[in-house]
Amino acid sequence: MRRILRHRPSSAMVIACLALSIALGGTASAAVLITGKQVKDGSIAGRDVKNRSLGMNKLSTSAVSSLAGQAGPAGPQGPQGEKGDQGPVGPTGATGPKGETGPAGPQGPAGPAGPSGISGWEYRVSPGKSIPGNSPAYEPVDCPDGKKALGGGGSTESAGVYVFASAPTDPGTGWVVGYNNTYSTPRTVYAWVICAYVAS
Repeated sequence: MRRILRHRPSSAMVIACLALSIALGGTASAAVLITGKQVKDGSIAGRDVKNRSLGMNKLSTSAVSSLAGQAGPAGPQGPQGEKGDQGPVGPTGATGPKGETGPAGPQGPAGPAGPSGISGWEYRVSPGKSIPGNSPAYEPVDCPDGKKALGGGGSTESAGVYVFASAPTDPGTGWVVGYNNTYSTPRTVYAWVICAYVAS
């Protein structure tokens, strides 16, 4: 009696049979003859798979991770690149809203009244005085009571009469002018003063 030996075909035998089936009956018969359930896990080795026939999308995540090699050491830092050109100025932003005006503070108290200054300004001239020939003389003019002299001077109708003094009187309430008549005949001279009330 003949003895029949039973054993599981090798992966190479399975692939050979699959190729023969495709050649004889096309892909439809191959799909019928052998399916993924009929192939034992771990029975197909890498040599049984055609190079570049499996893409990354056909592999599991763990298989893809196992294909990555270890990271090499970091290389030396390269030289710093040249500074780039300055970019264009950006557009001006929109003007923000105007802030609210705060309430006005309380009005402060009125300060003390200042001095009244100058008031009651007036101009006064003496009635005139006759000076004998070749003689000196003084012509005064006074301010009204309470007013002070702000300035003054003198005048004459003749070119030969000269002024040698012009100043306020000692209390500052008038003006006095000194003349010298170089003519041999009398000459008339005048004194004038500017008066006003002056606050002290």
